[in-house]
Amino acid sequence: MSTHYFIGIGLDTSIQAALADWQDELKAYVPMKQWPRTEEFHITLQFLGSTTDQQLDKLKEAWQTQQFGKAFALEAAGVDVFGSPKQPRVIWAGVKPHDPLHKLYQHVTAAAAKAGFEQENRPYRPHITLGKRWGSGNVEGPLPLPEKQLDKAIVVDKVTVYRIEPGKRPKYVPVLVKDLEKE
Repeated sequence: MSTHYFIGIGLDTSIQAALADWQDELKAYVPMKQWPRTEEFHITLQFLGSTTDQQLDKLKEAWQTQQFGKAFALEAAGVDVFGSPKQPRVIWAGVKPHDPLHKLYQHVTAAAAKAGFEQENRPYRPHITLGKRWGSGNVEGPLPLPEKQLDKAIVVDKVTVYRIEPGKRPKYVPVLVKDLEKE
């Protein structure tokens, strides 16, 4: 079985705990098959897929020469879905549009492209997955999605390459970390 990786932004435990509360509220009426564990919450920048050690070495080299910019803060607000509003594929917490996040995304994907990874051909939609894979049944009309907003900002001060280890805990293991510039 091949090993898969992604580049993402980890969240501190207080943010994870607040999002777990959102998730608990949703579990009462949204029949998703998978609910990520609290420690798995993150913002994906780029999915790398199946990756060799040589590709990881090239990515590490690209990261040494690529500047990712300064640390910044984000707001998480709102809950939405990907897919049908009656049977969504994914239910997620939104990340308010933020120029530094999109610039970071561009830097990260440029470094990954230098290392030979393909860029996605769809627009970047930053989010935090709360649940995935619809369970069963339909809801009458669109899902009632709570209007939520975190009381605390998400501090983005590093970018991490994670190895995905299905069935293990932790599921996402950091293998490469790049700190952003401190202000």
